[in-house]
Amino acid sequence: MINESKISVVMSVFNGEKYLGEAVDSILNQTFKDFEFIVINDGSTDGTREILESYNDSRIVLIHQENIGLTKSLNKGIALAKGEYIARQDADDISMPERLEKQIEFLENHKNIVLLGTAIKCIDINGVHLKTVKYPHDYTSIRKAINRFNCFYHGSVIFKRHCFLELGGYREFFIKSQDYDLWLRFVEKFEAANLSLPLYKYRFSRTSFAFNNLVSKKRMAKFARQLNNTRKSEVNKQSLIQDLKIFFKSPLSLAEKKDILQIYNHWAELLLVNNIKKEAFLLLDDSFENLPSYLYKFLFRIVKFTRSSFLLRMLIKLIKMFLILPTPSFYIYLV
Repeated sequence: MINESKISVVMSVFNGEKYLGEAVDSILNQTFKDFEFIVINDGSTDGTREILESYNDSRIVLIHQENIGLTKSLNKGIALAKGEYIARQDADDISMPERLEKQIEFLENHKNIVLLGTAIKCIDINGVHLKTVKYPHDYTSIRKAINRFNCFYHGSVIFKRHCFLELGGYREFFIKSQDYDLWLRFVEKFEAANLSLPLYKYRFSRTSFAFNNLVSKKRMAKFARQLNNTRKSEVNKQSLIQDLKIFFKSPLSLAEKKDILQIYNHWAELLLVNNIKKEAFLLLDDSFENLPSYLYKFLFRIVKFTRSSFLLRMLIKLIKMFLILPTPSFYIYLV
């Protein structure tokens, strides 16, 4: 039997009042009851503090602080944790009731695994199910795939604390994709897995999917892969930060533009399939605002005027068709 001294759930929140109650309740209502729940209020200016202080549960360890960002907050929370295992939770997501029980049971039965994620259910701002995402589940598959994409959803993972500390924790100059950088280092040294059960709900929202955030996340993920491939992780920290600053100052490449537009199209199409038309239009509006395309902008204005879901789907298909064209010289006129 595992007691609370072996499990710590760590969550950091900044201005997350809208969905915070659901996130906290999803942890407190787990079928597995014995854990400590470290919650860091990272300088919130909304009603986050009042919501957190309304809970009367001895398992909650509540920390209020000035804003220092997610990466530093997570390192701080894990440093304070008593658990052998660290479970993550994001402040706008939901853990399924049996999540901790299923993950801990697996880890206790597979001592070689030190990092464990799960499949996830994607939901919209109102909790409507959009799709289920399954990641590579065994260590061999993860090793093959992780240098191409992130094989774990951050909020769903549980890992062994001593391994995290051995790796040096989250590298604090990664303000985005800090999890991906960590998983690359985890998988290189230790064994990892994913459960095929969707035990975590990721909440997709247009506001959290802001263009600048997406660009930062994609670029930092690429930087993490470069560090991993060239084994530059042991060089001087200041040198790494300088490399990162130079990397971020460079303009978006054609490949990056195509990649970002594909992501926007994917989610817009998914919203339309689930009859969430308003959000789909707003999402593509954001993409064309930040990725100027005279042809697509013109077509989108016509579709936007008609408010037709059918025409919007046709426009998305048209964009998809041009995104796979191999000739950059033609595509350059479109983005």
